[in-house]
Amino acid sequence: MEQETKLQEQTQIDSPVTESPKDDAHSHKFETNRKYFIISIYALAVIAIGTIIVSIIVNFSYTVSAVQTIFSVLSPFITAFFIAYILNPIVLSLDQKFLKNVLKIKGVKLRKILSILLSYLIVIGLIAISLIYIIPELINTVTELNGTVTNISEKALYYLQNLEETFPYIDFGVVETKINNALPEIISYGTNLLSNIFPTLISISVSIIRVIINILLSIVISCYMLSDKSALKRNTKRIVYSFIPVTKANKIFDNVKECNSIFNRFIVGKTIDSLIIGILCYILMRILRLDYAILLSVIVGITNMIPYFGPFIGAVPGVLIFLAISPLKAIIFAIMILVLQQFDGLYLGPKILGESTGLKPLWVIFGITVGGACWGVLGMFLGVPITAVIAHLLDKAINARLEKRKISVPEEP
Repeated sequence: MEQETKLQEQTQIDSPVTESPKDDAHSHKFETNRKYFIISIYALAVIAIGTIIVSIIVNFSYTVSAVQTIFSVLSPFITAFFIAYILNPIVLSLDQKFLKNVLKIKGVKLRKILSILLSYLIVIGLIAISLIYIIPELINTVTELNGTVTNISEKALYYLQNLEETFPYIDFGVVETKINNALPEIISYGTNLLSNIFPTLISISVSIIRVIINILLSIVISCYMLSDKSALKRNTKRIVYSFIPVTKANKIFDNVKECNSIFNRFIVGKTIDSLIIGILCYILMRILRLDYAILLSVIVGITNMIPYFGPFIGAVPGVLIFLAISPLKAIIFAIMILVLQQFDGLYLGPKILGESTGLKPLWVIFGITVGGACWGVLGMFLGVPITAVIAHLLDKAINARLEKRKISVPEEP
């Protein structure tokens, strides 16, 4: 009996242990790994972004035309955003300081409607008054300037007609031959111009109508943007908070507020500064008895919106006009613009703008150059605040990285 029991135990030890079907199924079950899943997502994202970048580079002309088409379609909304952005400080001031504190209007919706309506009336009224007083002066100035140009052209024509007497040693037969050879091409060019003038006029008319419609549409859209700005802010926050952690989302909103403050201070401050410079230019030109005061003051005031180079750009038309009339007046005008520029750069600009951008002169010139190369005159103006915003964000990111790595970079003497 004992021998049989030992034999059974030895058989159990020698025989292999077989797992149940249930245990075998459990051992082959797929288990997710969060680490490898995230790595796969990042890899797919990198591949997708790389594919998009390569396709953009390969089909660059198509990409540029597509972007231009998108901007053309969205131009009323972009213009409306800028109108609403510029009018928003006026709307807030009217709402809080005038309607709420002075008139004691308690209804929030009523104050909102009245503040938006009053802000548009104020801006449109200022533009209308400016046009009523400035446009007639501009027309008179252009008329006088046209007469001056006519006199100059008559003098030039007289000298051209008497070139043989003035310069007897020049062989004008060669010049006459070249002019006669060029006449058929000039006549052909004029004929083609006249044949294409009607389609050109139609195209210009359509473009003007389209611009007017876009302006009216932009004004209407900007009214809705100002009216629904609270809802737009709330929906934006909802979208950001739904995809981004709360701490990071709060940092994003803080950065947006700071960038908006930099941009807004520059736009408002530079507008006030340029308005004062334009008025001072008009007063000084009247005192110095220089002609075309309204026209040239408007040009100087508008171009002064461009930092550093603006006053000199605005001075060029005036200097050229006065050179044709009187070189002495051209010198006086140039000296006056130089004095105005120094006054603006050393006193008025710092008083109004302060450190609105926080940029060094090198980066201001960089923003003007790149902005002007990309978007012309408007880019020269907007390039500075955009550069200031980018520099602010980069500075915050670099400081955060240095603090995280506990690195301190001393300032150079």
